[in-house]
Amino acid sequence: MNDTKNFHIDLQRTLIQDGPKFLSHTVVINDEIAFLKPTIGAMLFCVVYILVGFFLISLASYIYFDSQTIDLTLFVGGFGIAILTFGVSLIQPFLKRASFDKRQGLFKNSSDRNVKLRRVLSLQINNKIVIQKQALNYPCYELNMLTKNGRRLNILNHNDLTQMLKDAKKLGAFLNVEVQDRRREIIL
Repeated sequence: MNDTKNFHIDLQRTLIQDGPKFLSHTVVINDEIAFLKPTIGAMLFCVVYILVGFFLISLASYIYFDSQTIDLTLFVGGFGIAILTFGVSLIQPFLKRASFDKRQGLFKNSSDRNVKLRRVLSLQINNKIVIQKQALNYPCYELNMLTKNGRRLNILNHNDLTQMLKDAKKLGAFLNVEVQDRRREIIL
């Protein structure tokens, strides 16, 4: 017996609570593959932390070999390791590749199971306000994918609306699906 159930999916609800206050990724299309490419600015932001961490670890080594001061060496080295670790944890999401491959007929990313492209119904743009405790709140936008079985997956999440609209249109044309603009007026 084939039992079909209708599930109510709140398409206005965002999938991710926060998001970057900068353009983190853009959509790139090469023949039969569309993929998310991290922006140079996003990568440089992370690389600065990694370089500062390496610098501080090197400085700690120099301090130790020059003056044999263990407490200062441990302080500078520990601080360097903490900053390096933070930089590596920041850059990891940018290095994970998400792609839409028409040859294989699959959407792949590192956090969800693969989705067959023929099951994609539409793309949706939602907006939200990212609320911060110690800083100003800011708007952010999501590009989500809706599938035939009711799954919603986040594709992009950043605060550059102009680029989000361009990327959604480009990806919608690539997948031959409708792009639904589900933004609503939100007052900061």
